Amino acid sequence: MSSVGQALAAHPGTAYVAATTGSSNLVAVVICSSTPELYRYLSECVGALDGVRHVETVPSLRLVKQITTEGIR
Repeated sequence: MSSVGQALAAHPGTAYVAATTGSSNLVAVVICSSTPELYRYLSECVGALDGVRHVETVPSLRLVKQITTEGIR
């Protein structure tokens, strides 16, 4: 399984990879600019790695900057 972790860590969009215990062996954080890019990454990059039998994704969106009119009178 270390070869999968090393391969994931080598991908340009990967921010973090760690070995875990429990039902999953690895956790990875990747940065994608869109849903289609995430799908392409999972299907073409992660799915193509030998040793990958199951992938579970949890999309996380982070608001970096927001402009509101609240409080302006």
